[in-house]
Amino acid sequence: MRVELRAVRLRQRPLQTLLAPALLGLGLLGCNDLQVCGSHTEPVLEPDGGSFRCIQSEDCPRGSRVFVCTTDVSSERECVKCEDSNCVTVVPEACQ
Repeated sequence: MRVELRAVRLRQRPLQTLLAPALLGLGLLGCNDLQVCGSHTEPVLEPDGGSFRCIQSEDCPRGSRVFVCTTDVSSERECVKCEDSNCVTVVPEACQ
């Protein structure tokens, strides 16, 4: 059996085309159309008042309209995530 290896040349992109999406993303960190400018976290508590422990975000209890956080960027909806082995609810804050 004969195996043939080929070199692949990667095309280089100008710096401007790489920075444009990053700069656009930075511009979107401000208020959005949903008027959400940030968020704060609240601990998810067990019935005895202690923090609910977790390994991953999917372990956290949540209501029917509360989602699992998928990014570290402020969400427009309330979501839960596992942070330092404790479940927290991420609550969006309205722009003032």
